[in-house]
Amino acid sequence: MAEPSAATSTRDTAGNDLGAVEIPLGGAIILVEYKEANKITAEAMAETVKDVALPEDYKADNYLGLIKQDAAFQDSRDADDATEFFQAGYSIPGSPTLSTAFTVAENNRHLRRITLGEPDKNGVYMVDDIIQPDKWCAYQEEALKGGRVRRRAGVVQITGNEPEQSERGTVKGMALTATWVADPLYDGHRYFESIYDPTLTPKTTPVSKVAGK
Repeated sequence: MAEPSAATSTRDTAGNDLGAVEIPLGGAIILVEYKEANKITAEAMAETVKDVALPEDYKADNYLGLIKQDAAFQDSRDADDATEFFQAGYSIPGSPTLSTAFTVAENNRHLRRITLGEPDKNGVYMVDDIIQPDKWCAYQEEALKGGRVRRRAGVVQITGNEPEQSERGTVKGMALTATWVADPLYDGHRYFESIYDPTLTPKTTPVSKVAGK
């Protein structure tokens, strides 16, 4: 059984660590067909794994493509009212809705399938809405300065789509909102998340010790 060994602390005498500051360098998100074969396991995206072994569908042309520089991943949380009790200081948080918003710069075929649905044999879309009820398996990566990579895998629905106004000579994007769904495919969780850290190395624990022998 492999366990990660702790990285050497880089905190200064004031308790601060510049290496722990998140400075995004870029990223991407892939949406593929919702099915069991497209689940990404926790082991596959462990914090010590440099290259995630993705199912085949993630290697196909299923990227949402370029994302606008000033409108990249923005996480948010909304929730029902908390349950409070007669005794002060006790409460249970309300059921949350977790979402990630970002503005895509491309308008590729995969993106049109996600937002408009399937075209007819002529490549024409019979549009009733610009979001669809489909669920998608999602994988998101965000590269951070220093070599760390934030990874997220789960099931999403596109619940928001706000096309930007056309302006001559500028990129016209679509501001999408992906809502993470608490789904059986991910054991009822909204998503799995890890941060790959190149300073961590797996530490092997003897099997006999794990088995209690």
